[in-house]
Amino acid sequence: MSRYLIQSTIDFHFLHSSPINGDVTWTPSLQTALVYGLISDEEQLSQLAADHCDRGCYAVVDLDNIPEPR
Repeated sequence: MSRYLIQSTIDFHFLHSSPINGDVTWTPSLQTALVYGLISDEEQLSQLAADHCDRGCYAVVDLDNIPEPR
């Protein structure tokens, strides 16, 4: 099972569910995104991107497939 984050390519914020009210929102904090923004289902990933991201203005970060630094 993969773990994904959605990141804006405009301001580099991460999409996550608010711990206060459950609404989907953006955060500049990677730590917050890792706690509240991890997505494991590819269908959910596609739906969140379609609902909350401008076309072509986001990147999907696959946390389980990060290349080793050289």
